[in-house]
Amino acid sequence: MGQESSFKLNGEKIRELRRERAWSSTALAEYIDVTPAYISQIERNLVEPSLSVLRKLAKALNVELLALMEYGAPEGVFISTGEQEERTFPQAHAKYQLRTPAVLKSGEKPDISFMVVKIESGQTDYDEMVCHDFVEFCYVLEGCIEYRTPKRTYRLEEGDSIYIQKNVSHLLYNPGPEVATLVGVLGSLHPHWQQEDGEGTVRRDDH
Repeated sequence: MGQESSFKLNGEKIRELRRERAWSSTALAEYIDVTPAYISQIERNLVEPSLSVLRKLAKALNVELLALMEYGAPEGVFISTGEQEERTFPQAHAKYQLRTPAVLKSGEKPDISFMVVKIESGQTDYDEMVCHDFVEFCYVLEGCIEYRTPKRTYRLEEGDSIYIQKNVSHLLYNPGPEVATLVGVLGSLHPHWQQEDGEGTVRRDDH
């Protein structure tokens, strides 16, 4: 059987909540009827308190019980939170929010990268066309976008998507009046479309 995921106590979260409420470890210990040393062990993840103690902690800190827990994924599984900040890569005009790990624990790069991209009205993602050795899939969440290649321009409206084979030069441009928001997936993916143009580019229109 494969390794299963589970929830486990997050001692650092308990310490953070305690300090936010200006509680000393002694005061919290007295409130839930344990010793200050036991609170210290809990916050350092050195012990696994009973369910009754966890319930007292949640009540004292005025949070749901699950707020004291963290999700433990099996080996080889990586979870991203919604806290990543938007950033601009060097020479890029678009803003990117990477939703997958940039580097794995082994130091290797992941096979795919998933990101949310925002491009201002009248702006391109880069000054010149870019070309990379991995495939690219893009889905337009809001606004419209033009994927410009050496042979033609593909206009994508909200709900449209495009798949581009590796080593196809392209440039993104937002011709619309509002910010365009895209979902981009880069990596070693397998195409699900059977018809392609001469550039290995497929545009899908769901309208």
